[in-house]
Amino acid sequence: MAEKNTGRLLEQLIAFIEEGLVIPVIGPELLMLDIDGKTTLLYSYLAEQLAQRLEIASEPADTLNAVVCRYLSQGGQREDIYPELKRAISELSQVKLPDALVKLAEIRPLKLFVTTSFDPYLAQVLNQVRYGGLDKTRVLDFYPGSKNDLPVALKNLKRTTVFHLFGKLAAAPEYAVTDEDVLEFMHDLQAHDSRPKRLFDALVMQDLMIIGCPLVDWLGRFFVRIGNKYRLIISRDKTDFLVGDQLQKETNLAEFFQHFSSRTKVCPMASIEFVNELHRRWIAIHPIPPDAESDEDEDESQPDENETEAGLGEDDPMQSGAVFLSYAHEDQPTVLLIRDAFEKAGIEVWFDRNPNALRVGDNFETKIKTNIEQCSLFMPIISGNTLTRKPRFFRAEWKHAEQLALRYPDSIRFIIPVVIDDTPPDAPNMDEQIRKLHWERIQDGQCSSAFLSEIKELQRVYRRDNG
Repeated sequence: MAEKNTGRLLEQLIAFIEEGLVIPVIGPELLMLDIDGKTTLLYSYLAEQLAQRLEIASEPADTLNAVVCRYLSQGGQREDIYPELKRAISELSQVKLPDALVKLAEIRPLKLFVTTSFDPYLAQVLNQVRYGGLDKTRVLDFYPGSKNDLPVALKNLKRTTVFHLFGKLAAAPEYAVTDEDVLEFMHDLQAHDSRPKRLFDALVMQDLMIIGCPLVDWLGRFFVRIGNKYRLIISRDKTDFLVGDQLQKETNLAEFFQHFSSRTKVCPMASIEFVNELHRRWIAIHPIPPDAESDEDEDESQPDENETEAGLGEDDPMQSGAVFLSYAHEDQPTVLLIRDAFEKAGIEVWFDRNPNALRVGDNFETKIKTNIEQCSLFMPIISGNTLTRKPRFFRAEWKHAEQLALRYPDSIRFIIPVVIDDTPPDAPNMDEQIRKLHWERIQDGQCSSAFLSEIKELQRVYRRDNG
């Protein structure tokens, strides 16, 4: 129900936060940016930019969904949308980070942040506020077909973590832009074999602070229900707090909660106004020391408590004869483009979607080695990022592939290095065996038709020869 005494509600919420009982669920209404001297919401800016990039007309009040619907109605392809959005956000690299996110990051007991947005700003803010700008926030994302989940139960989570519930920014269509995307994500989030179990366990057990998520009537009801173990009308185990600009317009939704979910508190404030007041009250009780240092001096070589390889999110099983892509995690955006080009050409691909995760125990290494032994082609993706002197897991993949290549006759191409920048074969710290092989050059992830045809034929021959 809508709360009249917002002061009392905020005091209650702060008490829950102090006890570590709250998970914030953050939406795009908090993403207010100063772009070219104009203060605007990120998604409104992106809607305008997307229309310009797709060369279609736009209206001042357009949402991303409206722009996409107009583009599709004119014969456009859905796959065009996602790389254009990625490029639009990449051009905002110098923009000041959203102040509302900074204020939430300063509330230190909040450890797990769930976001319904696809942009990278929440993780960037947390890195800036809590880690002195170091890239130490764990970032996870769900998308249809994935099995990504929290690495451990919430109580054992040590690192600040961001979970993108509706996918994160990429050139591939793996994040929600349209209403239809959201519907598909919600469907998969409920599927028994793909739902992130640890995340949902956390959402059910903790009080949710849902801020700035534009929850239309049906989505708001469904969203709150999946965060409760029991029917809303009988649920008494937790309190959820809802705040949003769009929420103020959803009178039917507020009435629904009033009648059927008395433990769901709807705050009659705008999203950013609410964050400002919550932060003001929090800092009054918990002032930030003027010489405050990084929130945690974590040893990145150590896993969260009870973390296992299985907890890092199960990768999709590899089909025998797939092409194995091995890469440094910094190159994932380009690797996704290569993956997309391969799959569009009918080439089956496998790669570890989380190459920067901790690798714990022998199970993971056994799994990776098995996949390499079952692949038709091993493709090390070479860039300046693979020349690092630091120990990295991709080198273990390369070494195992090199050992496996010794079993093949010289006439069989098993390892096909692909370089995606101007890194030369004689670069320092380059693997000696990889250095000697013929390299294919792919600029900006754009594969030539000749290269795709060659890889597809090699995969076909492998499967013919190996039954």
